[in-house]
Amino acid sequence: MAPGATAALARVGRAAASSILPAPRLAVNRRAALAGPLALAVLLAACGQAARAPTAAQPSGAPGAAEATAPPAAPAKLTMSYSNLTPDQWPIFLAQDLGLFAKHGIDMDLRQIDSSTGVAALIAGETQAAGIGGSEVMSAAAEGADLVIIAGLTKTFSFRFMAPETIRTVDDLRGKRVGVSRIGSSSDIATRLALQRLGLQPNKDVEIIQVGSLSARIQALQSGAIQGGVAQPPDTARLAKTGMHVLFDVSDLDLPNASSVIAVRRADLTGQRAAMQALVDTMVDAVATMRDDPKAAKETLGKWIQLDDPDALQEAWEFYTQKIIPTVPRVEPAQLETAKQVLMGENPRLASYDPTQLIDNSLVDAAAARAGAR
Repeated sequence: MAPGATAALARVGRAAASSILPAPRLAVNRRAALAGPLALAVLLAACGQAARAPTAAQPSGAPGAAEATAPPAAPAKLTMSYSNLTPDQWPIFLAQDLGLFAKHGIDMDLRQIDSSTGVAALIAGETQAAGIGGSEVMSAAAEGADLVIIAGLTKTFSFRFMAPETIRTVDDLRGKRVGVSRIGSSSDIATRLALQRLGLQPNKDVEIIQVGSLSARIQALQSGAIQGGVAQPPDTARLAKTGMHVLFDVSDLDLPNASSVIAVRRADLTGQRAAMQALVDTMVDAVATMRDDPKAAKETLGKWIQLDDPDALQEAWEFYTQKIIPTVPRVEPAQLETAKQVLMGENPRLASYDPTQLIDNSLVDAAAARAGAR
């Protein structure tokens, strides 16, 4: 292991993964099918790997699951995508800027690929890993993509619900309109689940409309076209300066979610296991560094999202380290079940899909075991 890695892993190994309660079962009237490029990528990947025997994910509790994997003898060349310039990808940004990929033996080619095409690029082999939403990975897996989630960078929704001063209570939203970026997005899923948890029925008590980017949501809020919408710190600080306030914090509603995960092809997990272990070790290191070095963490986020506002960056750091980023980057089935209950309304394959088969925590467990925590 690279110098300094053991200390970072030890900090993680001493932490216990928090328990997560299952989410309520919901159904919404909207389509959650794979896009054309993704479906084509699934077909091409299946053809290209027809001669390979399928390999089942190794359960984290299976014999050997926590055994150390020897690091690559030479730097492993990997191409990895990230889907958005948001704090959900914060550990990835830290790993890149602080040289943590190289520290753990990875020659990383990091690329921004939108979530709508990021899964397709992974399936097609254009990338070997993706920092992307767990719901996108699950939808692809339900359609036949042989993918596996090896780490999670978030444990719940990283949103706060912002509203104008005219909306003082949740009940004030009855008969009003709230905006989401797009139907099926994390902001949409979080909004629907949060409203129901608080006693309002989406598209019955409250109308949900698709308005686009954060900038578009701000304009819609200011114009009165919508009366509320979710946002992430540090964007919440930007909204507060326009007269909006936090109506409620979605992260306080006990809604487990995997809005940012590390996904790979199952064949690569088997064939390049040492490199994948190094990748998980890097994420573990980055998560620990994010907590231990707030100055570097805030400087890194400010650079990536082009924000020079110390108060907003401090708010984001406190929010993410206290509520969102797990100390041990495991993924639990309940985090995927949350999105499944929303998305399966018009995706029958998701209705019968078992998300436990998509998760392999063995690399995270191995990292913790090497630190003597398991």
